[in-house]
Amino acid sequence: MRQGFNEVRKRILASGIAVLLLASLTACGSQQATSDTGSAASTGSAGEASGKQNWPKELNYGLIPAEVAGNLGDVERKFAEDIGKALGIKVNVYVGDDYTSVIEAMRAKKVDLGYFGPFSYIIAHQEAGAEPIACKATSKENAFYHSEIVVPADSPAKTIADLKGKTFLYADPASTSGHLFPQAMISEELNIPPEKVDSFFSNVSYSGGHDKSIIAIAHHQADGAGVCDVCIQRFIDAGMVKASDFRVIKTSAPIPLDPLTYRNDLPPDLVAKIKEFVLNYDKQNPDYFKKTGTKAFYPMTDADYKIVYDTAKILHMTPQDILKKK
Repeated sequence: MRQGFNEVRKRILASGIAVLLLASLTACGSQQATSDTGSAASTGSAGEASGKQNWPKELNYGLIPAEVAGNLGDVERKFAEDIGKALGIKVNVYVGDDYTSVIEAMRAKKVDLGYFGPFSYIIAHQEAGAEPIACKATSKENAFYHSEIVVPADSPAKTIADLKGKTFLYADPASTSGHLFPQAMISEELNIPPEKVDSFFSNVSYSGGHDKSIIAIAHHQADGAGVCDVCIQRFIDAGMVKASDFRVIKTSAPIPLDPLTYRNDLPPDLVAKIKEFVLNYDKQNPDYFKKTGTKAFYPMTDADYKIVYDTAKILHMTPQDILKKK
């Protein structure tokens, strides 16, 4: 399951080619990469609709499936529509298979704006030029969340130690609360080196998303999983699982919330307009925040993610280690 540096690079290159092919297909009318457009035009084109010669004609907004689960898809499509109207250019929604695919799409300049988990953000920052704009929260002071290790409600497990020899799910290799912090919690509680964490279980695999992990736990398809607390609440609110389906046996330290990011080679005047729109969106569409359980966007910087950089360093994880097959 774990690959070396060369294999990682091969996957990045292969995925980059796949993203380019996807862009070509969408230009011919496919709707797989975007929710409401038949075209994924090059982001390097002149922006005639915006009246800005150096602006792209369209922007692509990258998300993962968990972020459009249930009614969240309509919520995010509305956000894309509104930002497009404010900028005077079309904004398409690109739904990647996972964080890695969105990172690779941004690296290939086929995603311009995107949501990342904190850990996938630091990878995207290094590998794809992602820069944070803001995060959704109830307040700046509450702009954090937690990773939780969960088990089925009727599981006899009370602690991480009780999961020895059991099956365990991570969400995504590039997930903060679904991989990085669960591994750190397990390593710390059991007092074992990070590289020995996976061998503590009988089987470790990646579900492909927090939604898939919590559903697997609810249906007794795994003995334990690492998931984010705010994700769980979204899935409960969407009717995907019930609070009575699982129990939490371990909670992490606070983690800064997922940032909305932009690719750092976008025109500076366009970036300024995007930031202005995002940071005032609560006044335009309070319903967006009500539906996501938040109140507004709050500005974030790379420095806000220091705990994530530090945790990755403790676990000896680099971006190249994470961008690999599951």
